[in-house]
Amino acid sequence: MRSITMLLYLACLCAILPAQPLQYEIRPENTPEGGKLKLRVTLEFYPSRTDTTRFGLPTQINWSAGLHRCFRNFKAEGGRVVREDSTHLVVVSRGDGPVRLQYDILQHFPGEQVTVETSCSPIILPDYIHLPGECLFLVPRHYQLYEVTVRWTGLPKRWALQNSFGSGELEQKFQSVTSDWLRTIWVAGDFRILKGEALGKPFAFAIRGQWLFDDRTLFDIAEKTIETQRREWEDEDIPFYSVTMIPFVLPKGGRVVGNARTGRCLGYGRYQSFVVYASDDCPLDPLIHLFNHEMMHDWIGGKINTGSPGETASLRWFDEGFSEYYALRNRWRAGFSTTAEFLDALNREFLASHYADPHGETPNLIVERDFYTNPDYENVPYRRGCILALYLDCAIRQKTGNTQTLHHFMLDLLDYTYGKRRDLLEHFDFFHETLGAYIGEAAAGTFLTQYVDAGKRIAPGDFPAPDFLEFESVNGAPHLRIKAGREADFRR
Repeated sequence: MRSITMLLYLACLCAILPAQPLQYEIRPENTPEGGKLKLRVTLEFYPSRTDTTRFGLPTQINWSAGLHRCFRNFKAEGGRVVREDSTHLVVVSRGDGPVRLQYDILQHFPGEQVTVETSCSPIILPDYIHLPGECLFLVPRHYQLYEVTVRWTGLPKRWALQNSFGSGELEQKFQSVTSDWLRTIWVAGDFRILKGEALGKPFAFAIRGQWLFDDRTLFDIAEKTIETQRREWEDEDIPFYSVTMIPFVLPKGGRVVGNARTGRCLGYGRYQSFVVYASDDCPLDPLIHLFNHEMMHDWIGGKINTGSPGETASLRWFDEGFSEYYALRNRWRAGFSTTAEFLDALNREFLASHYADPHGETPNLIVERDFYTNPDYENVPYRRGCILALYLDCAIRQKTGNTQTLHHFMLDLLDYTYGKRRDLLEHFDFFHETLGAYIGEAAAGTFLTQYVDAGKRIAPGDFPAPDFLEFESVNGAPHLRIKAGREADFRR
């Protein structure tokens, strides 16, 4: 039903808005400096009615900063390029015909080792290319309906090619009514490609490097993860799904971020895809969790649009923390972990760790402001959000006699944002009102003001417990137990 609604919305929008084609030609070329590669991109677009077309250059994606420095050598055919500043570009043109904008993309960090800080930067090396769509495609700001053609030329022989729209295709065409198509990962090079189907829809796994386990093991985990989550969200119509995995290295001492960052692996959920980075000694269990966490961002932060974080406002606690809770539950439900392992992870890695963290009660605004600069706060939104998700799940189950769960609330959020050109950050009143309908207006107010904004920990005795669960206090932290014979009640 959601897919039909989205198609109807697309059809209506196409009838209202004029066609806005974008044609990209991408070609790897050698640079004069030391034989390094660059990508030469030629974009053909139609200018705005004012004949002044504006472009924005990316500056930061996650831990990767200074991304505007990757763009060089702007030229325009049928227009004139004007640089307003380092992150904004203007093309002045005359007439209604298409304009061709050419630019180069270069890797802006030295060497070949990928780190946390360069994981979302363009990686352009002799053996492979790996970069996010935001760092590959410049888009006119006046475009609202995207008719995109991407054509690769001059790729070395035997190079594989993959992105969120297909695998091995030198030319692709797709249409989008939002800019979600930019939240993609585009790879080419010496990747090993494994292909299959999940619930009848194709997906592909592009991997390079050597690991402690074979490629097929990872492919099978990805397949089961995709099938489990699509069934959960009743969302089986995604036309193609991409998973990519490359090696990376940690700085000495290795920072750890949440359970999506174990210290040996790192991941990002993208549009119709997720990407994984891992050290060559990374064990399998953290990767299983990472796969489940990152794919969950297809919905939490993806189709459940949480908006663009500002300097102080963000729903990171929701994006990351609720994805952690879902990842734990999906691992359990899919058989990747036993009930004992599920409870141990929830109690030890989240509840006990968060309640022992001296920074665990830092207000949300401070956590968000300093998230990328202060390692003390890197775990807080993951753990706090996971605990808040557990709290709401228990509260909804208790109030409704286990006839409804957190997932019913999440489906309401999905229906509100998916395909609607609106997000929860801008329309947070909907989140508040909908939550109040599930757990009561007073409880929703306390949840948001005390536990989210102020960051106060929930006292062990204040956790709601449906009749099949029990909470006790262990060293001042809540400790969850499922009553004997009642596992099925909590699995649903």
